[in-house]
Amino acid sequence: MAEPGKSEKAMLINPASGIPKAGILLVPKRLALDSAAMHAAQAFARQGYACLALDLNPEPKTVDNVSARELVAALAKVQQSVGELRKAIGGGKIGIVGAWLGGTLALLAGDSGADACAAVCPHLSLPLGENSLLQQPLHAAAALEMPILAVFGELDGEIPLDEIRALERLLSQSPSDDEAYTYPGVGHAFFDNEPNNSEYREPAERDLWIRIDRFFAAKMK
Repeated sequence: MAEPGKSEKAMLINPASGIPKAGILLVPKRLALDSAAMHAAQAFARQGYACLALDLNPEPKTVDNVSARELVAALAKVQQSVGELRKAIGGGKIGIVGAWLGGTLALLAGDSGADACAAVCPHLSLPLGENSLLQQPLHAAAALEMPILAVFGELDGEIPLDEIRALERLLSQSPSDDEAYTYPGVGHAFFDNEPNNSEYREPAERDLWIRIDRFFAAKMK
């Protein structure tokens, strides 16, 4: 695993000082490691986590152009990386964080051995064939044993509202003490500080880091 500044398939960013309080596996929103993912990884490191930011595809992908084969390969890497990160930090708890497609993979990674996951505006249905090796994310979430935090934007035009409500109902009935939260007045990319993103809202992004940190602190004791 690479230290900051090196170009590798994953980048591990440790806190500036002290022993990491846990590990976070960061799954990029378009599967490829980009500046927004690095920004998030650095934010988690400032909170005291060792954050491993993955690079799962040579090209950025969206739900409209990603193939089932690419998703299967990316999911396998996520599952493998949980153990690698745990070993790198000398044991301890591991949380998975992802947004968009990354959040979808976080929900699909139920058998990875992770201790909790936070999914930000995840796609909850995928264009899968009948014989797909993947589950639909909503079905996968129903079977997850690790605690889930699901976060959405009230004005998200990418995720159907009925799917968001279905996940909220599922989480409210779960024995794992899951959580769901919808930020009022923000869209699909409210947390994404990429240039020219008109949906970016810095106060909501700051609150998101705090919300995820509080969730992991409670669930990964």
